[in-house]
Amino acid sequence: MNRYLSFQVGDLRLAVGLPLVRQVLRFENVTAVPQAPQPVEGILNLGGEVVPVINLRAYLGLPSLEPSTRHRVLIAERAGGKYGLLVDRVREIFELEETSIAPPVGGLPGLKAEILEGMAKVGEVLLYILDLSRLLAVESPAVE
Repeated sequence: MNRYLSFQVGDLRLAVGLPLVRQVLRFENVTAVPQAPQPVEGILNLGGEVVPVINLRAYLGLPSLEPSTRHRVLIAERAGGKYGLLVDRVREIFELEETSIAPPVGGLPGLKAEILEGMAKVGEVLLYILDLSRLLAVESPAVE
């Protein structure tokens, strides 16, 4: 069984592998970076370490929303570096058997399947499981 953290961005229900998530923070103290690329919301000072914060709404091509303290930042780690992912809402931690995860079928409308690990139905909800390593490696927004 693998553990996942589910969250919401717009109407999308997404999840990531829990071992990759180091912290979940309230959206605050994020400093805007002038002329940063579109999905970069800003940077966060996390115990002296500068962490870029990626706005998943912008990254996924969804309508923008002014972030507030009700939004959350998932602190994830990839290749020794930390990244913040700005999400609308954190939902729950759950467990899934690997056999319960279906391969991505063309992704979502407009969303590149290459950033998806797969899809799974949890209760009555269809979740899209993101592959954080691939998501953070993609330099441009993940929309086609």
